[in-house]
Amino acid sequence: MGSAAAARGDDGFVKELDRNFKGRESGPSGSAAVTPLVVIAGVPGAGKTEALRVLRGRSPRVRSADPEGVRRQLRQWMPWLPYALVRPILHTIAHLRALALMLNKGGGPLVIHDPGTRRWSRRLIVSLAGILGYRPMIVFIDTDRNSALRGQAQRKRVVRGRAFDRHWRRWGELRERILRGDSLGDGEPWDRVVLSHRDAVVDDVLGLLDTAAAVGSRYSCQKLTEVTLDMTT
Repeated sequence: MGSAAAARGDDGFVKELDRNFKGRESGPSGSAAVTPLVVIAGVPGAGKTEALRVLRGRSPRVRSADPEGVRRQLRQWMPWLPYALVRPILHTIAHLRALALMLNKGGGPLVIHDPGTRRWSRRLIVSLAGILGYRPMIVFIDTDRNSALRGQAQRKRVVRGRAFDRHWRRWGELRERILRGDSLGDGEPWDRVVLSHRDAVVDDVLGLLDTAAAVGSRYSCQKLTEVTLDMTT
């Protein structure tokens, strides 16, 4: 895909699509306060699980839908089952758990772990968030291919080559859309789309949660500097 520049603000945000939402009211219908929902997205190995672990330590008030706990339980219950068969079960349970947490809107801010490369999954989350009255935002962890593969090796859970190639191809297309300032697609009314990276994602998510929870707040664009990631490796 070549080298592309992402923009990083002094407040800790890496953002591109935010300019499309400049001046948007605080809630989907201009309401005073709306519960924020943030999806932490990225290809397998980008660092989503680690980001959620750090986030829980820094902000215990934040609820999280993380498939890692479900994965550990399934491995304990069925250690003999190949992961290729565990994966669809895991994804189904993870989505159902996320839905259960979303239904408990009074529980406070919610952060969901999802690759973000599957359009149907993004549309499901953002549609349900709108129906249930959340402010839906998504933060993509930007990474190069080699770093993502190393991340998979370090966690000892490597995605099959073809499956990862599909994730990577879709992510490349999404990344280009974000850098152009386009929407992610029809039927995806995200309030905020943020391009971050592994070392900054927790601060970025916390900043989004604080901003979104503020009564009567408006989105704005801050001064930007440049960070360059080489996506060809």
